[in-house]
This record gives sequence, structure tokens and C-alpha cells, in this order.
Amino acid sequence: MYKERKKIAKKTFGNFPFLSVIFSVSLSLLLLGLFSFFLLTSFNVKSFLENNTEINIYLNKKISTSQVEQIKRTLYTKEYSLANNEETLSFISSDEAASKFENEIGEEFVDFLGNNPLRDLIILKINSDFFDIERLSIIESDILKIPGVYEVQYSKELINNINKNITNISIVFIGLFVILLFISIILINNTLRIALFSQRFLIRSMQLVGATANYILKPFIIRGMIYGLISGIISSFLLYIIIEIADNKINNLDLIISLEQLGVIFISLIFTGVIMVILSTYSAVSKYLNSSLDELYD
Repeated sequence: MYKERKKIAKKTFGNFPFLSVIFSVSLSLLLLGLFSFFLLTSFNVKSFLENNTEINIYLNKKISTSQVEQIKRTLYTKEYSLANNEETLSFISSDEAASKFENEIGEEFVDFLGNNPLRDLIILKINSDFFDIERLSIIESDILKIPGVYEVQYSKELINNINKNITNISIVFIGLFVILLFISIILINNTLRIALFSQRFLIRSMQLVGATANYILKPFIIRGMIYGLISGIISSFLLYIIIEIADNKINNLDLIISLEQLGVIFISLIFTGVIMVILSTYSAVSKYLNSSLDELYD
């Protein structure tokens, strides 16, 4: 009879409900993963817009080719240029601009007016560090000092709205992520406490026969690590499916977030799942290890 009871105890020791723990942890991690995806996407959108900010630089009429080249070389050396080479700017001559405009309206307005009112244009890409109205105003003043430059244009209102809206969205997502993380920790911790409630007398029995705290904790920690790993994998798989569905509905979603970044999110979910379950398991088991007999009945 003793051997039979010992066999049953060994079989059940360190074991706790599987489905409820996996479901709760997977759901919590999935929500964390979704908010991580949205947060990272908002940062990527802002970075994309910053790195594609362009300033239109209109040149004086009848400017020579050598003067245009000198203006280009001057712009290459500026710290606010996205790159110090030809990739940072593009040049559209007044004749090219007139030809494009005539193709769009279907009329030869140059012949009608008797002259070409359009100017040579340099489109300059700006370094993302200068993506705000104050710095762009300084850039505008600096460019206007270059000989041969007539006017500088950029969308001040659009840039101001982008900065304001993206910042507000990021703050909201960060706040929601912190709140959700806190809720997830509480939910997982309570789930593990409930799951381990049925093991409290078995834990006490092990203490009474001389088992050390580490010996008792070990099987629970190992089981918790396995549960956390499984939950992380499940939540990563579900998040991948959701992103794939979204990618089919939203064009160019893959351009906003890279596979490498998705991989970081998936690995983080798995790692977070393992750590959170291990810590919650350790907390729950330690509570029963330090509880009195009367507290075990409460």
C-alpha cells in the first residue's frame, strides 16, 4: 500500500492543470505581441516618413550648368542631407518639368505663353534627425543663402501633423503596452496560483518527509518552463497568422515591418512566456512552502 501511494505521489508531484495555464498564458502573450507589433509599426512608419522627407529647391532663371553642379556639391556637404552623394537629391530641369506638365494637361502651354515659366528644381532628401519644423526652418534659411537658389518649399503643416500624431500614437501604445503587461503578469500569476492550489498538501507532505525547498521547487519550475515555452510558441504562431491575414488585406504591410523585426517579437514572446511562468510558479510554490497548516486550509 505504501509503495502504491508513493508511486501515485511521484507521478502527480510537480504536475498541475495543462489547458487552463496554456490558454491563459497564450492569450496574454498574444495580446502583448499584438501591441508590440502596433508599437513597432508606428515607430517604423515615423522612421520611413523621416527618411523620405524632401525639400524642393527652385533655382534662378537662366542658371548655368556649372552653377547647378556647384549647388549640388554644396548640398552634398551639408549635415542635413540624407547622404553625401547623388542619391540624396534629384535634378529636374525646367524643360523636363514643362514636358511632364504638358503631358498631364494635354496642351503645349510653353508655345501659348511664349516662354517657360517653370524653374529648374532640385529635390533634396533630408536626414531624419532634422525632421521637425524648427530645424527645417533653419535648413530653409541656410539653403536660401546659396548663390543661385530662388526659393525653398516643403510641407510645413504635413510635417508638423506627422510629428504630432505619430508621437501621440506612440505614447498611447506604450501606455497600453505597460498596462497590458501589468495585467498579464497578474493574470498569469493568479492562474498559476489556482493551478497549484491542488498541490499544496502534497507540497506540505514532501516537507514533512524531509524534502528541501529546492527539491520541491525543481519539478514545478521545469513544468512551468515547458508550459511557458509551449505558450510562447502558440502565441507566436497565432500572431503570425493574424499578421498574414492583415498583410493580405493591407497592401505593402511587409514594407512597414521586416521579417527580422517579426522574428524579434516572436522570440521575445517565447522568452517572456518562459520567464513569466517560471517566476509565477516560483512565487506560488514558495507561498505554499512558507504557509502554516491552518493557512493551507483557507
